[in-house]
Amino acid sequence: MKRLAFVAGCSWLFLSGCDVELISGKDKAYNFNFNSGAQGWSAGFSDYPADNAVIYQLESGIRTLPGEASTKGFYLSGMNRSDDLFMFLKNQFSGLEPSTKYYARVRLTFLSNAGVNCVGVGGAPGESVYLKFGYGDKEPKQEGYYLNLDKGQQSQSGSHAKVIGDVAAQGAACDGSVFAEKTVQTTTSQRIPLYSDGQGRVWVFVGTDSGYEGLTSLYYKSIEVALEPF
Repeated sequence: MKRLAFVAGCSWLFLSGCDVELISGKDKAYNFNFNSGAQGWSAGFSDYPADNAVIYQLESGIRTLPGEASTKGFYLSGMNRSDDLFMFLKNQFSGLEPSTKYYARVRLTFLSNAGVNCVGVGGAPGESVYLKFGYGDKEPKQEGYYLNLDKGQQSQSGSHAKVIGDVAAQGAACDGSVFAEKTVQTTTSQRIPLYSDGQGRVWVFVGTDSGYEGLTSLYYKSIEVALEPF
């Protein structure tokens, strides 16, 4: 089985504003650094009552990183009053082989103000906020109350998403006053299966499924995805 390396080379083949490089034949890797802007990614929220969104304090967008005046990231923040708030970034990849199964690996780098082994209402602000990576043949969005794809619930994976880690970061303070950088990366044995549609497209998303009944705020710095056809 050949291995894929995450790459940072620049090629404007499939997605405007992102780095895309062919690795070996039909294998592909995508590298998004949000210091360059949103690059086709957009924010979404689900598992909360949309008619009462104001009390969830939902915020998103490209912002300057705390303590890094010259660097920007994609900010997501929300108060988990529903005990199950899902906050995510989504993008559609194209230029893939039509109707093909791929194995995906992902690496996320972000800033979190949730420390390790901290105590919070309903769960820990770090270890009880679960990172997920998923895909779909339709745009991920809230329909009614829930996400329109099966992401699972909190610590449980679903048929369209897998838990890949949490937001607890070494060096972050338990009172939320200090942000620290963390990288979560799937290994070759943790590859996630996904399927392109008949036109060689697939929606992907990364996000947090929260069991912590408090405010979660993250700055995503970069998202890297490697795809290997099965």
